Amino acid sequence: MNNITKTIVCGLSALALYACSSDNASAPEQTVSQAPGNNVEQRHVRIDPPDETDSIPESWLEGYTLSKMIMVDHWCVESPEHPDNPMWCLPPRVQLESGTVTNMYWGTSDRISCELAEDTLTYSELLSMDDSTVSKKLSRSATELITDIAEAFRDSCEAEGGTFIDTNEDALECEVKTKPLECEGCPVNLGRVYTDPYWRPFAEMVISPCRIRPQIEPIE
Repeated sequence: MNNITKTIVCGLSALALYACSSDNASAPEQTVSQAPGNNVEQRHVRIDPPDETDSIPESWLEGYTLSKMIMVDHWCVESPEHPDNPMWCLPPRVQLESGTVTNMYWGTSDRISCELAEDTLTYSELLSMDDSTVSKKLSRSATELITDIAEAFRDSCEAEGGTFIDTNEDALECEVKTKPLECEGCPVNLGRVYTDPYWRPFAEMVISPCRIRPQIEPIE
């Protein structure tokens, strides 16, 4: 995958109040000129994926804002291994000591994973179609491998006033209600935005097993 183009569409009044400016971008942004009377601004930001190194992009650890006003276009590659979807979009990835860390952001969803030889640990969040709720998930494999992460996830859910769900066989879940933007002069029905205040600690915990150097048993 060569690069990623992220198009952010925000009401001008909301731009002054919320983080739609893509501070995590690695290249200058280009602003599309506005037509008279148009109160929507489009910003195009190009983000180059990381090389196969041990350096995790800061934006992966900080997380991204979720909103229907954010559209992400991933530049995909042709893949004969996926005939049903010839333009296959591989997530950006970084090889670490014991596994591979991947991140996939689509504007209304964000996901970070640690791919180990035996399992994949994941922390993800998804904005509902009506943007009223965010569903956050922590894979069961992460709760089995990382000490106290399940308890921390439950506590963070309660701290946000969310609903903790423990019935999914594959993951722990937390549903958080989003709030409308409160700003003077905001357009009517402006899409809601959500930034996870707990993204960084869970992202760092989930990828920690990929950072542990494998222990090599001595040959006797």
